Amino acid sequence: MSRSICAVIVTYNRKAKLVECLAHLERQTVRPDAVLVVDNASTDGTVELVRSRYSGVQVLALEENRGGAGGFAAGMRHAYAAGFTHLWLFDDDAFAQPDCLERLAAHARSADVVVPVQVDQVGRRYGVYAWHGQVGDVDTIREEVFPVDVFTFVGPLISREVIRKLGFPREDFFICADDLEYALRIHHAGMRTLCVGSAVFRHDYGGATVTVRRFGRSSHRRTDPAWKNYYNTRNDILIARAMPPAARRRFGKFLVYKHARSSLGEAMFDADFLAKWKYTARGVIDGVLNRTGMRVRPNVIK
Repeated sequence: MSRSICAVIVTYNRKAKLVECLAHLERQTVRPDAVLVVDNASTDGTVELVRSRYSGVQVLALEENRGGAGGFAAGMRHAYAAGFTHLWLFDDDAFAQPDCLERLAAHARSADVVVPVQVDQVGRRYGVYAWHGQVGDVDTIREEVFPVDVFTFVGPLISREVIRKLGFPREDFFICADDLEYALRIHHAGMRTLCVGSAVFRHDYGGATVTVRRFGRSSHRRTDPAWKNYYNTRNDILIARAMPPAARRRFGKFLVYKHARSSLGEAMFDADFLAKWKYTARGVIDGVLNRTGMRVRPNVIK
C-alpha cells in the first residue's frame, strides 16, 4: 500500500486560529493527501467558514463538544475508516513550519509514529520526552532523528498499524493528557516512536507564553485557564490507575512531584492560583473516584 496522509485538525470556536493553521498547511512543501477538520460543535460559524472558503477541506461537525480527546478520537476513526495509511494530528492553534510534513514523511517507514518538536513564543523546544517509569526531558538532544516515548497531539504522524493494534485515544478524558495516555500505550506495546528534530510546529500550549517576575525571580508562564488544572490532574490519576502496580507506584511519585512543583509555581507567579488549586483538588477527588467525561465546563469560572 502506498503512503497516504490525512491531516486531522480539531477545532472549537477559534476561527482566526484555524484560518492561520490552514494557511500553514497550504505552504507545506509536501502536502497531506486530505485535510479533515473536526469541529467540536463551535458556535462561531467555524463550520460555515470552512465549507465556504476551503473546498478541498472536509469537515466532521460533531453535535456536541467532546473536547480534544473526543475530537481526535472521532477524527482518527473517520480517517482510519477512509483507509489512509497515516494520520497527522494537531489542534487549530498549532502552526507547522513549511517543511514539517516533508521531514516527518521522510522517516515514516522507520517507525510506527514520527513526531516533530514544538517551539513556543520565547523559543523553547518542548513536546517530546523519554519514559523510564516517569517522564524525562529530552529538550537538550539536538540529533536530527532520535527515539522518544512520550509525545503530544501536536504534529505526530501516526501509522495505521498503531490504530489497528491499539484503537483510539480515551474519549472519556475529554481534554488534557489523552495524548500522554496514548503515547504510553504505544510505548508499552513495544512500538517505535521517532522524533525528527528539524520538523517544527510553532505552538503555545494553553495560550500565550509570558514572562512573570516576582519575589526577585522570573518564570515563563502559560496563560491557560484555571479549569484545565482539573483535567490535567484527574486524567494523570486515571492514567496511573490503569498501570500495573509497580509502574503505578513510580508514576505516582512522579505525579506528586509534578503537581507539587506546579502548585508552588502557581502560588509564586499566577494571580489566579487559588482557583487553580481548587480545580486541582477537584481533579484529585474525581481521579481517585474514577469519574470520567466532561465534569467541568470549559471557560466556566466558579
